[in-house]
Amino acid sequence: MNTDSSHTDTKPTVIIVGGGIIGCSAAYELGKAGFACTLIEKGALNQEASTAAAGMLGAQSETHQPGPYYELCRLSQQLYRAWTDELEQVSGLTAQYVAEGIVRAALTEEDEAELRGRLSWIRDAEWVQPAEMLKLEPELTPAVRGGLYLPADHHVHPVWLAKTLQAAIAKQGCAIREWTPVIRLLTEPGSGRIRGVQTSEGPLYADLVVLAAGAWSTALTEPLGLSLPIFPVKGQCISLKTEAPLIRSTVFTKGCYVVPKRDGSYIVGATQTESGFDKRSTAKVIGELHTKAAALLPRLADAEFVATWAGLRPGTRDALPFLGTWDAAPGLIFATGHYRNGILLAPATAQIVAELAQDRPTSADLTPFTPARVTVGTAAVL
Repeated sequence: MNTDSSHTDTKPTVIIVGGGIIGCSAAYELGKAGFACTLIEKGALNQEASTAAAGMLGAQSETHQPGPYYELCRLSQQLYRAWTDELEQVSGLTAQYVAEGIVRAALTEEDEAELRGRLSWIRDAEWVQPAEMLKLEPELTPAVRGGLYLPADHHVHPVWLAKTLQAAIAKQGCAIREWTPVIRLLTEPGSGRIRGVQTSEGPLYADLVVLAAGAWSTALTEPLGLSLPIFPVKGQCISLKTEAPLIRSTVFTKGCYVVPKRDGSYIVGATQTESGFDKRSTAKVIGELHTKAAALLPRLADAEFVATWAGLRPGTRDALPFLGTWDAAPGLIFATGHYRNGILLAPATAQIVAELAQDRPTSADLTPFTPARVTVGTAAVL
């Protein structure tokens, strides 16, 4: 195969490397912006971190300090409802957006102090005393010390979000190439401009390339002289069912969250282990996770066990994603390293990718997320 599609139908062309939620979201927004898109994935779409997630849109619950990352999470959260409504209209499917908040419960004195400390900067949050917490969610453990009620932290079903995105980009005419590993990025001699990708089936060319390969991104940038500090972090989850619903909101405490889904199940997660590319679920860790969930919601001790699974999140040493461009590789847009919050950050990331592709001002200042931070002053802390 020797394909040069850089001027197909006079549309500018783009190759998106990585078929998870971030890659599919980027393809959708680029398609809306008038690009002819090709989405390439080494396996099947959305089979790595994306559909192993719980789907929380926790801009408040998942951030621990103010700053650019919190503002990026807030931006994406504010885009989410209209974005999923649009996806549902295009695809004919539902992402199962649930507009119930998160109850972030403190079970220890240390956790209570940390949560109270967030009130000086966090928005859309209020401190709730123990008695009020039990009114919000009566099945919480009576040992709860209070916590934060976060009404803007909603959730989607990641599997159904993936299905809506796949259907939407298919309807746009995106060329989807599953089971097609990308071996390397192709550069133009002299300029270093990225002109396409070398796949297992041969070269493929386009005007732009978007790197959204998650924990597998580093192998593609190292030959360019950029060793992105992205590494896999295994997260294990379980699914449980009870005879009657226990909670309306997502309930969250340190080391454990429980997300109620529309089918009556609960996703309980998630562990964090650096164990390379090992995706096996382990009995010891799953048992510990269930113990934590039952400490938070005692009736889960006798819940029906449905399933367990694991996914590999793309972690970074400074806990920030890589978004933007890199002067040494024009034609390449970075959208990778989202760690725990790829679902939450999907619409903002996709919007930013489309803005970069069109040379438009971006919706957020990308300085903190630049790939160049690996090679400049902050390299020592990565």
